[in-house]
Amino acid sequence: MRIAAFYLTLLLAQGLLSGLFGTLPAPDLFLVAVLTWLGRLAPWQLLLAAYGVGLLQDVLGAGVLGSHAMQLAGAALAATVVRMQLSGSGILERLVLILAAQAGKWVVAFALLAWLSGEPVDGVRLLAVAISETVLTSAAALAVWPWAEASFRRAGARRRAT
Repeated sequence: MRIAAFYLTLLLAQGLLSGLFGTLPAPDLFLVAVLTWLGRLAPWQLLLAAYGVGLLQDVLGAGVLGSHAMQLAGAALAATVVRMQLSGSGILERLVLILAAQAGKWVVAFALLAWLSGEPVDGVRLLAVAISETVLTSAAALAVWPWAEASFRRAGARRRAT
């Protein structure tokens, strides 16, 4: 139940923050949700789950269907590759995973934007958006990741007790 409350809170907070930030990029809490599944799902399952969450984001946000899905799948792939190289789960490792996921997301976003628009992409503007969203997403992820870990631990303990 706590896990469902955690993801519902992320969904509601994403909508609220997107409205509050206006033209500025809000933190990507859908990406944060995907990152909480790192190590809990097999890599191929994580990619499919990330794609599904991205499709949900596209449908709820009225975006280009599949664009956020591809971006979150790219983020999950990058985070999975980096996680295989790390040995711990401290705050520094989490920050590295978040930054890797953001890098994967923005590489895919840049490629999709260039492909869909058919014109040269303004890299400076895109980089400014990417940096500001990365900072906000990193702060949000580091703040809520312990809550996700505690929720999963509690659910695992409850499952073992029954």
